[in-house]
Amino acid sequence: MRRLPSVFAAALAATSLLPAPALAQSARSGESAAAAHVPAKSDGGKAIRGKATFYELQSGGGNCSYPSPPAGNLYVALSPGEYAAAAACGGYLNVTGPRGTVRVKVVDQCPECPAGHIDLSRTAFARVADPGKGMTGVTYRPVRNPRVGRPLSFRVKEGSSQWWLALLVIDHGNPLTSVEVKAAGGAWRKLARADYNYWIAESGMGRGPFAVRVTDTRGHRVTARRVRLAPAVIQRTTTKMY
Repeated sequence: MRRLPSVFAAALAATSLLPAPALAQSARSGESAAAAHVPAKSDGGKAIRGKATFYELQSGGGNCSYPSPPAGNLYVALSPGEYAAAAACGGYLNVTGPRGTVRVKVVDQCPECPAGHIDLSRTAFARVADPGKGMTGVTYRPVRNPRVGRPLSFRVKEGSSQWWLALLVIDHGNPLTSVEVKAAGGAWRKLARADYNYWIAESGMGRGPFAVRVTDTRGHRVTARRVRLAPAVIQRTTTKMY
């Protein structure tokens, strides 16, 4: 498990919530400055009414496999349906509660949460409600083209080789729909997304380096060059999604 279960999950199991649509085809900045200013014009989907609790990541960046929590510890875990087998990873939500609105990054899954229940970081929860209450009513919606402030980065998973490749894409802003890889002299090959958010080439892509073509839910498509077969290394690029 990459997350500590919410201490309020048992109480919430008996609570009736409004249903929420999956975020698989929806589009969230981890920077504290972006979270402090949440422009309404960036909203990219229908507002969902539900409930929020809070928790703290046990280690790393949750089920989405990010190496660390986002800056400012402003993150959220979604119910299995909204997490959608990692399709929501890396997107952002604007969450509004009694105290105001905060922007959070989708980094995790909340296995025990029903649809409409989101599990915020304690820092994010305190922006929208009194943590002493433990649970609060909220509305939340996906964000269109959030400002990430950094170019794309990539991480090749431990155990990757010329015969098996797993690739994590970091700082893309909107959720992703496609990751393709091409070795020198080869053709583009679509990778399959695992539910822990790595993109997999089961038979590998050779020794690299690779070109990586990334497409998001808003139709942005960019190509990063010379991504190396270097497991466990964060490879920063100058390529931005938008």
